[in-house]
Amino acid sequence: MRQARAPGKVLLLGEHAVVYGHPALAAAIPRYVTVEVQPAAEPRIELPGIEAPPALVEAAVTMAREAGFGLFHARVSSEIPLGAGLGSSAALGVALARAFKPACAAEEAAGLAMHLERVLHGAPSGVDPAACAHGGMIFFQRGAVERIDAKLWICILLTGIARGTHSTVLPLRERRKSDPRIDPILARLGDLARRRLADLGPAMDEAHALLRELGVSCAKLDDAVAALKRAGALGAKLTGAGGGGAAIGLARDEAHARELAARTGGFAVEAGGA
Repeated sequence: MRQARAPGKVLLLGEHAVVYGHPALAAAIPRYVTVEVQPAAEPRIELPGIEAPPALVEAAVTMAREAGFGLFHARVSSEIPLGAGLGSSAALGVALARAFKPACAAEEAAGLAMHLERVLHGAPSGVDPAACAHGGMIFFQRGAVERIDAKLWICILLTGIARGTHSTVLPLRERRKSDPRIDPILARLGDLARRRLADLGPAMDEAHALLRELGVSCAKLDDAVAALKRAGALGAKLTGAGGGGAAIGLARDEAHARELAARTGGFAVEAGGA
């Protein structure tokens, strides 16, 4: 039996824009998906609390074959909420890649994980598995990864609404074909990802306003962002595809992040600390 794990992630800046070639700023978080795999006559994935979709199993079989493993039985445990925009599917893909091929480099693990991402999310940018595979904090654009030597404390506040990337990415793609206002917003979101980390708080605030203009936020997310700001966050925004999931608030340090968590019912994590 082989065991491997991979961390979740947050998108600090650049969600949706990254799908169209603009940059994104992402960070791994110390919440993990762990998998145990062993050879088996028939492929099977045991997920916590839900049945593994056949397409997911088929994608994992393709991963295993490319990694030289063969058919398998996989048991999965997760500290990452499903449908929260925190990279649970990407972490699963990276963890499976590492279990199938323990010596694979981060780039290969992220590439193998894309088989799962395409099944679950359609046409993903690749930023999620890159963040989960590389760990730490990364600047990502069109598949290229630049490591950033930084860590930040944040508070994550869940909305309680689980969502899939399909629910916002695909409708936005259709609207983009006929709405000329969308491309300038996506470009601005990409520009914000290039800002200095010292300016991250205001950049997050502006990014959330732009994501609202794109129509990918929702009332629960807006309420979560407002709650984080009222509690004293330096900046706050949705993270991930939107439509539900989670909001993040930037803190000065660990103590401030824990104060934000206590005031909002969220939880404090060190972004880039995995």
